[in-house]
Amino acid sequence: MPLPGITLAGTNQALDQSLNSVISEFATLRDETGVVRDCADMATLKEHTGTAYQKVNYGRVLMQSVSDGAETAAQVLSDALTAYTPGEVEGKVILAGSTIRRSADASLEKNTAMILNNAYDLKEDADGCAQFASFTTSALGGTAVCSPGYGAAAASGLHVGNNTSFPEPAPKPWFWVIHPQSAVPLFGRLVPYALTPGGASTPYGATGGVHVGTTRGNGGGDEPGSIGYDVITKGIEQIGYTLAGMDVRMDANITVTSSNATGAAFSRKGLLYVSEVEPQPYVDEILSKALRGAKVYGMWGSYAWGVWRAAAYGIPTTFDASLATS
Repeated sequence: MPLPGITLAGTNQALDQSLNSVISEFATLRDETGVVRDCADMATLKEHTGTAYQKVNYGRVLMQSVSDGAETAAQVLSDALTAYTPGEVEGKVILAGSTIRRSADASLEKNTAMILNNAYDLKEDADGCAQFASFTTSALGGTAVCSPGYGAAAASGLHVGNNTSFPEPAPKPWFWVIHPQSAVPLFGRLVPYALTPGGASTPYGATGGVHVGTTRGNGGGDEPGSIGYDVITKGIEQIGYTLAGMDVRMDANITVTSSNATGAAFSRKGLLYVSEVEPQPYVDEILSKALRGAKVYGMWGSYAWGVWRAAAYGIPTTFDASLATS
């Protein structure tokens, strides 16, 4: 209880206007760090080479059995052209001169540049994720929850280029990029976890939510040195996790639509990133006297995403991505 007659400074006190508002820390929001670019085949559209990166693919020539002394008819060699046209992206912030002078954040300009850089990474990665649906093979999963079996199915498809009549094996390395929420049941089924101690009657993640209460199944897989143990202690993305020959990545920038998210299993050659101009930061001072020292902070670049051999070198995978709530 304050002494009677004592003068206090603070909210609803006698000197309630006498304290400066001192902010202790300035923080920025965190976006998903770019995932997909590291998985893509990289190309550069050089200056003075036009508006598009153009890639030609030759068709097949088939060997045929012939009788002694006979020859087969000549085959026509075909080619197919795919063009990837980069487009520019830009973001900017205009800071008034008075804002720069008065802001309590002495690093406001530096933080603005960092925020713009994060925004560029977010846009670039989200555009890459949007390409997954462009692989033309029917998507695996549908509205199902994710499991290692789907990974094995995707890898088997890449082994034959999704074609058993004329196999076109997708070149390695292979990647499988899925939404983090889709990875929850995959995580549990690799340990393995189960709804019952025996682990036989109801597999983890099948019904009632993707991570309902579980106990360890009898199948083991969580001993030190095992894949399950590494997944439990480090997480899938922390250990360069490989499933069925594919490097598994999680990307929160995959769009979730009606609780489902479409990622993809693909060859690096199947996803192409064409860079025309790498991210360019800039600062322009506005010379107009009316704006009194305002500055424009911006970043721009030019790139294109695209798929290559869309039917053979990648497979969309669509799984439930409901946010875990229990």
